[in-house]
Amino acid sequence: MGTETDIVALPILHDTPAELAQGIDVKEWKKGECEPIPGKTLPNLVEVVRDYPNTYKKFTSLGPLMTKVGNGGKGIAWNTDDEVAFLGELNHTVKEEGVSKDLPNIETDIDAAEVILSLAPETNGQVAVKAWDALGKITGRDHTHLAKPKEEEKLRFRDLQAQPRKIISSPTWSGLEDEHVSYNAGYTNVHELIPWRTLTGRQQYYQDHSWMRDFGENLCVYKPPINTKTVAPVIDKLGNNSKHITLNWITPHQKWGIHSTYSENLLMLTLSRGGPIVWISEIDEKKIDVEDNDWIELFNVNGAIAARAVVSQRVPEGMSMMYHAQEKIINTPGAETTGKRGGIHNSVTRAVVKPTHMIGGYAQLAYGFNYYGTVGSNRDEFVVVRKMTNVNWLEEPADGKSGNLNHEEKA
Repeated sequence: MGTETDIVALPILHDTPAELAQGIDVKEWKKGECEPIPGKTLPNLVEVVRDYPNTYKKFTSLGPLMTKVGNGGKGIAWNTDDEVAFLGELNHTVKEEGVSKDLPNIETDIDAAEVILSLAPETNGQVAVKAWDALGKITGRDHTHLAKPKEEEKLRFRDLQAQPRKIISSPTWSGLEDEHVSYNAGYTNVHELIPWRTLTGRQQYYQDHSWMRDFGENLCVYKPPINTKTVAPVIDKLGNNSKHITLNWITPHQKWGIHSTYSENLLMLTLSRGGPIVWISEIDEKKIDVEDNDWIELFNVNGAIAARAVVSQRVPEGMSMMYHAQEKIINTPGAETTGKRGGIHNSVTRAVVKPTHMIGGYAQLAYGFNYYGTVGSNRDEFVVVRKMTNVNWLEEPADGKSGNLNHEEKA
């Protein structure tokens, strides 16, 4: 394989001038309502060169654009010449001839971590100051005071290996990592007078896009969960052999970690049940003979989860809740339905695209990788819940006995 050129369709992106390309009323070029114009009435069409023989060299070195273009995110950018030079000294540079010659190495996992830590404003104080300065050129205000006290602070891989460290405030987030205020979204918008990244620059509740109006969602509105048809097939297979209940599935951010980070930390484990947990209501627990801390299984056609039950009056009847990113690394037995180690919060979900998700080129409704609004129900789902009869750890103990426990033995 040699060098090939592809034409790639790039969405009309948020935080770019093109995010206002389409306006309220969308015309369809395929129906002859308007001209097909890349970046306005259809996606941008971009040439991408695939240099296949040099794939390995590109994966194991920092790319040249960091010195030609710089780094950035969410509509702001800054120079990274100093950081690239530092990485060349820290990771050493590639000596072999070719496209990666004289670029910083990324040969090991530690090399990769150091690249991220050196380039990110959250872990490099000098980069944070540059990032806030870049935002100030847009807002007309000086925001560098938010990072200057930590300008000389740089977090290295060994620092984080030794202990968790507090990161540095960055304009790519709307809260502050500060000694005086807890992180909360929108803090810098309010206190630094930074416009919200919306059409109006304010917190916006009314959506005037024609599609939002057509769906009756121009203002906040409640819509009941849809039937994703993931529950009925598994219930049919159960028959009358198992006492079970169907509950709505919610997956909020957790209290004992940052995504999956620190969830296996010994101190953090003492603040929770020390493994995967699912919250259910006091009313629903009685329907399936479950008590607090019992092992339960949750499943549908998407997958299965094995976790301890947290019974709480905080949870309304008909709902179950699992804080997200409780990875399968601590205290996770096998699920009875699959015979495999119980899953995580997304094991029973699937991303469902809603028609209004397809709006583009209209301020905050334009596409951004991993960021899109205006609803968070793309994982709206139901699960079947039942008490586990056997807890199988899927491992052979040293004494040769079975790794299974029934509830009496567990107690």
